[in-house]
Amino acid sequence: MRIPYIVGRWVCGPNHYGRHRLIAYLLHTPDTALWAVGARRIGKTSLLRQLEHLTEEGDGEFIPLFWDMQGCETSGDLSNELYLSIEDAGDRFAAAGVRVAELEGLDALLILRRLAQTLAAAGKRLLLLIDEAEALITIAHKEAAWLARLRRTLQDPSLKTILASTKLLVQLNELTADWPTSPFLFGFNMVNLWSLDPDSAVELIEQRQSNAQVKVDPATCEEILLHTNRHPYLIQYLCQRLYEEDRDGQGRLRPPTDDDLNPDHLLAGFFLIDFQQLTLLERRILLAVGERTLTSETDLLAQLSDESPQRIRTFLWGLEKLGHVRRLFNQLSIGNEYLRRWLHDERERLLHMNETLLADESIEPLLQIGYRREPLYYQVELERIQREQESLQKALATSNNGQRAALLTELNRINRQLFNARRDYELALLRQQS
Repeated sequence: MRIPYIVGRWVCGPNHYGRHRLIAYLLHTPDTALWAVGARRIGKTSLLRQLEHLTEEGDGEFIPLFWDMQGCETSGDLSNELYLSIEDAGDRFAAAGVRVAELEGLDALLILRRLAQTLAAAGKRLLLLIDEAEALITIAHKEAAWLARLRRTLQDPSLKTILASTKLLVQLNELTADWPTSPFLFGFNMVNLWSLDPDSAVELIEQRQSNAQVKVDPATCEEILLHTNRHPYLIQYLCQRLYEEDRDGQGRLRPPTDDDLNPDHLLAGFFLIDFQQLTLLERRILLAVGERTLTSETDLLAQLSDESPQRIRTFLWGLEKLGHVRRLFNQLSIGNEYLRRWLHDERERLLHMNETLLADESIEPLLQIGYRREPLYYQVELERIQREQESLQKALATSNNGQRAALLTELNRINRQLFNARRDYELALLRQQS
């Protein structure tokens, strides 16, 4: 029996579901340096690989380069890995006039400058997709001056840089706080990577982009969405447990049982790492929310009355953006059922974990910036989607019968995006007013 759900490795192309709004934003925003932050197993590598997949062919603005920094400990390691990445994608760069062999043995800073210059001469722009950026923390300890030069290169407007990492990357700001300019991450626009949109989550559950789609009754589908909170890894983790085949070999999902919702040791390990990367205040908020199935924001503020309400709301916003906390029936709850059960089982141990990898003071400025920028982010997105809607409506008005069905399908998708973006924008405005 071949189970169609992919758990534990990155995906792209037809195996990649959703992220349409985020991908459109990353490719079209005028910001040239972005940091996509997410918890473990949320799909950071898959996002970067999908961006590479979408931009590697055609006559678009970008030529993508995926640069995996995992395991790199020196600038020399990073330079070697960068060259190997270019070599792996040699055809696309050679077509733009890059002499790949001449870059071998050069420092990464020089390689990036030459790439950007050569692509600009060909009317193209480098899209630099950096995975496992936490490796830069080790570089900051050993080669701070080189890292400062790398930061300047990554923020050069002649290219677009997208970093992907967990929030542990905030340690870079602690290590570079005494730089004469500003800490490393200042200048990178932070975007959060979290749940799939509802339509994409259902498509993933039913494997609609696959040749072998899966039968799921509506009640089972709703249960999966509720328990996973549309987390792509957890959706596939649960669906893999529920997958069966009927006599004809047609895949179907049975309803989940209580045992299906217990995290195994691997999932528990991921949750522990995520918890260790929370600041002390974030841990307090998460454990306070986890005391009950649902709790009100008013009760949370009263429970943590030694902290200012605005500070709690800022950190709570960050926890929601990472998917550790969600809102159900206008109440606060833990982000998904697996995490809720793990927090309940490990509560006593977690209450006594006082050592943390990140200080509140390190993450707070970035959260404040993100909190303030959120309405602007959605406003820009709304304007982009409205332009797409208008363009489709004009095309529909002059279309023939053979074109109408495809245009109507796309227009319906854009209308749903517009509805969700408008809702998110209004919620962001309400947060600012609270």
